[in-house]
Amino acid sequence: MAINAFDILTLDLPAFIIGIGIHEFAHAWTADKLGDSTPRSEGRVSLNLFRHLDPLGVALPMILSYFGSPLNFGWGKPVRFNPENFGKPMRDYGLTALAGPLSNLLLCIAIGIFLQQFPTSPRLLAFATSFTGNYFFRLLFRVFIFNMGLFIFNILPIPPLDGSKILSWLGGRKVKAFMDRIQIYSFFILIMFLFLKLDEKFLLPVFAKLTSLLCGPMAKYLFNPAQFIADNL
Repeated sequence: MAINAFDILTLDLPAFIIGIGIHEFAHAWTADKLGDSTPRSEGRVSLNLFRHLDPLGVALPMILSYFGSPLNFGWGKPVRFNPENFGKPMRDYGLTALAGPLSNLLLCIAIGIFLQQFPTSPRLLAFATSFTGNYFFRLLFRVFIFNMGLFIFNILPIPPLDGSKILSWLGGRKVKAFMDRIQIYSFFILIMFLFLKLDEKFLLPVFAKLTSLLCGPMAKYLFNPAQFIADNL
């Protein structure tokens, strides 16, 4: 249990903070660039990741992980924006929503490009055999996993997830009206989605495919970090 708690504090927690912080910053930055000054006035157009955290939204997934809960989710401090300030409200509303999960995907792509250099780089191989280097790579694995999870989960078309807002933009006013109507049931829908393990059926295969595509031969270590320790420390 102590080892699990140590990993949660040194790997899961910083990885979650990075993923959530970048996600919310991307929302704020995009809204600001598209003409809405609300996020800037509230100090959200900032790379200070702690400004984007919700204490309960960060603590809950750590607690659930510690107790081995099969249901695990968290959230950041939502970025407030006013679509009426946008030049093209429907389009910019969708682009602001898209920016969050897209930022998580772009970070995964960057990490994947870096990790694919590992097997052919003597310098990285040597670095990984040190205690600091081994921790760095394991943290990088967790950052990738959390960001990929945030990307895939947030594009689900379930309110209030970003996917519902993106679909409202692409589908027009009728789709947006439908999303607005089911908003009050969103928490129940999300809980049932996780409780019925639909995430394992529909999201995990996508997760595995994208991870293998982006990380190449290093993907095996993301799924089994203990093997990375055995092979490199």
